[in-house]
Amino acid sequence: MRQTTFLRRLSEAHDRLRRAVAGLEASTAGDELVVGDWTVKDVLGHVVSWNDEFRFAIREILRGRHPGYERPRIAENDFDEPNQRWFSEKRSWTWSRILTDLDRAYRESLELILALRPEDYRRRGVTPWKPAARSRPEEPTQADTDLVGTHVTYHWRHMNEHARTLEKWRVRRANGHRHG
Repeated sequence: MRQTTFLRRLSEAHDRLRRAVAGLEASTAGDELVVGDWTVKDVLGHVVSWNDEFRFAIREILRGRHPGYERPRIAENDFDEPNQRWFSEKRSWTWSRILTDLDRAYRESLELILALRPEDYRRRGVTPWKPAARSRPEEPTQADTDLVGTHVTYHWRHMNEHARTLEKWRVRRANGHRHG
């Protein structure tokens, strides 16, 4: 039941994100600012990068590892560094490549969720944004860890969050406002 719900929500979020960018020209997607100094292309690159990070965390937890011990630590509630790093990596990508990457990340997320067993959702691990990623406790507490189910949820919630941003931008744009 949980898996079916997660798959439906993920599909709906992906479809919503694709509708939010449907019909945009590459120049619009790469040049017009949506929020801050981010273009549509930057927003989608950000979504893909975080969803890749969430899947990495899930796979590591399923292997009995702590992803926060495997990746550089991300300060709790301070995601500027990874966002900037990923932004810089993908800034030069073409619009077509960003859309292809968005679809790739979606397919990989579907495959991962389809492979999860009910008990997998309750497995826990220290993630890079938990303070325990710095101290690396041998026996992390529940507060030190995140659930696989939480990371699955992050996929669709994060996509919906940015789909809303893009939808609002399109309304402003249609009303003659060009900048976020």
